[in-house]
This record gives sequence, structure tokens and C-alpha cells, in this order.
Amino acid sequence: MAKKTQKVSEYGEAPKKINDRPFYEFTLDEDQKKFVNAILNPDNTIVFCNARAGTGKTTLAIGTADILVKHNEYEGIVYICSAYGEKAQGYLPGSITEKSEVYFEPAYQAMIECNMNPNTCVNTDSMVNQKYGEGYVTLLTHTFLRGTNLKKKVIILDESQNYTVSDLKKTLTRCSDDCKIIVIGHDKQCDLENKQASGFVKYLDHFRGHEHCEVCELTINHRGWVSQFADELEE
Repeated sequence: MAKKTQKVSEYGEAPKKINDRPFYEFTLDEDQKKFVNAILNPDNTIVFCNARAGTGKTTLAIGTADILVKHNEYEGIVYICSAYGEKAQGYLPGSITEKSEVYFEPAYQAMIECNMNPNTCVNTDSMVNQKYGEGYVTLLTHTFLRGTNLKKKVIILDESQNYTVSDLKKTLTRCSDDCKIIVIGHDKQCDLENKQASGFVKYLDHFRGHEHCEVCELTINHRGWVSQFADELEE
């Protein structure tokens, strides 16, 4: 089969490092730059980030994913959030999208902060946005992933501390090697009843050291001292 020719982007070649380039309207700290650079690095297929509260992990992930898509490195963004109340989710009224909407608020906030318009860039059940070539962001929970094949996408796994080992295995095994996978979480804010069941740190350690994986940490809370001080209390 002939290899597809990649369409040239109006934005030119994708940056390999952010360094002193502007990142939307944000001034990044050094750890944030390292995280963005890890995502931009074409040698990294998967990037893990253990990030404390208020460090901007979701915004950085979505903003960098958008850069890669706009430079035609990937065909779209798939944002997957853990639905740790999975059984309750199934009983909620409405379509899959309506059942899951409550989990997507962080993604919507991040898109707005990165000058993305959720009304046009998010795929909807009606497929209208895809029809007109606008929708390129898909929002999912891990609940409905069984049997899905994810190809040529930037995959963002958010709140990954709330995925069990089984949840993460189900999600990561959906991803092809032509994806860029970003796994973000906070090991100190697990909402699972059995915190030992979390697969985030286990998978982070499992992939650590692989030549196509980079592990990052974000520690500076940019929300302010109240959020930072509250996050420091160990349960």
C-alpha cells in the first residue's frame, strides 16, 4: 500500500521545542516547558506527567496537542477522562455524550484558555462539525472504549490516577504507534475507593526508561497559596 503524503500545513513545520516561543498567552515555568517539549519531541510516542494541582497539566496537554494537529502531525485530538463512577454513568439519561458531559469541564476550560472554540472544534453526535471539516476534538470517557481503534491522533488521558490498572490497559491498548499519547494525573489525589487499585504510577513506572517514553513532573501550583497549601496535606 502506498504511503499517504502528509498535507503541508499553513502553519509550516511543527516546532520541536517551545523554549522561548510564545505558548498562547502563558509564561511557562521550566517544568512546564519540559513537559511541552516532551510532547513536541517526535521521538516520544508516550509522555507521562505526574502533576500537582494547579500546575496547568490539562491546558498544557490540550494546547500542545492543538499545535501538533494544526501543523498536520496528527489528524485530531482524543481527550479521554476517567469515569470512576462508571456504574452510575451508565444509568444517567441521554446519549453517550450527554452521559459523559460532566467529566469534560476541564477540557472545555483548557480549550478556551488556548483560544480554541469548543463550539466548532469539538465533534458532536450529529457529526455536523466533521461534515464541514471543523470538528477535530473528540471527548470520551474510558467507559465506552472497548473495541475502539485510535489511529493518527493525539490521545490525552486525563485524571489518570482514577484509572485502575485494568482501565489503563484497556485504554492504552486501543492506541496505535502512529498516535501521540499523553498520560496526566496526580498520584496524591486518587478518588478511587481502593487507592491501591490505581494504575497510574504502576504504568508510569512500567513505561519509564523506554526509548520512546518520557516522564515529567509539574510541581508549581499557579492557582495560588490556598490551593498549594491544601494540596500539601497528606491523607
